[in-house]
Amino acid sequence: MSRMSRFAQMRYFPLIKAVLDQAGAPVGPDEWDVHSNGSAHIVVNAGHRLSVRVAKNLTAGEAMETRTRLLRALPDDLPFAVPRPLTRVISRAGYTAVGLSWIPGEARDIGPAPARQLGRALRAIGRMDPVPLEPYLEPVHHHWGGDDWEKTLREQVVPRLLPGNRHVAERLIEEVLEMEPVTPRIIHSDFSGHNILWNKDKLTGVIDWDHAALGDPSWDIAAAANWYGWDVLTKCVGKEWAERARTVYHLMPLQSVGYAIVNGGGGAITRQSLERADAWFEEHRGELPA
Repeated sequence: MSRMSRFAQMRYFPLIKAVLDQAGAPVGPDEWDVHSNGSAHIVVNAGHRLSVRVAKNLTAGEAMETRTRLLRALPDDLPFAVPRPLTRVISRAGYTAVGLSWIPGEARDIGPAPARQLGRALRAIGRMDPVPLEPYLEPVHHHWGGDDWEKTLREQVVPRLLPGNRHVAERLIEEVLEMEPVTPRIIHSDFSGHNILWNKDKLTGVIDWDHAALGDPSWDIAAAANWYGWDVLTKCVGKEWAERARTVYHLMPLQSVGYAIVNGGGGAITRQSLERADAWFEEHRGELPA
């Protein structure tokens, strides 16, 4: 169980206690399981009773009300659990948090997972009625450039890559732009292993719906394949969708750099994402266009 540092407790304790009090869950810090590696939030799982989601910055705090309303609006008949709000959004001393239902399960290690479970989840997300959700959805790709994602990548990401990788990166952008359009559906936009919870071989929950949007399901397929492997995802969605998803998958290292830049990640975070992107290009050189 991960603990919160004494400094972090001093900063967040009054806010977390206010959320727990409103939820009627008097869970002390010795029962807090803290997950602080997310870019925008700290999540405190309190005694397997509820999860307290604390915004790390002003931008995440300002978006929390809309994101909480989205969680309320998600369908009740999904084949997996989603976090449901148990409290109002609460602010204390410049910090913002909300209490959400705790979902049992944990992320699987990187590697294969049951294809039937994943396919069922992807289909359920794609079948959601967008009408009740639309007021709370983000613009597609909002977290790494939105409608200007091409400009973000070409002008702010590609020039920072190692010279030998820039031409290939430009070609990968072109390949995505050349894809035939599909009818937009609800997509999670971060359907990766760290947001998919399991109890053994049963998919129990999907969390972190912050970037849900109307878009191309290929992005969710690619994110899942990056964690569980292409053999598994091809079984889930078929060869045609898997091939389409491979095209957008090649853009994911650039997407990560774009995310760091758009969200003000700072020099060190942006530099680390660039180093990972350049390393990815070197590792996958044989499968990329010349």
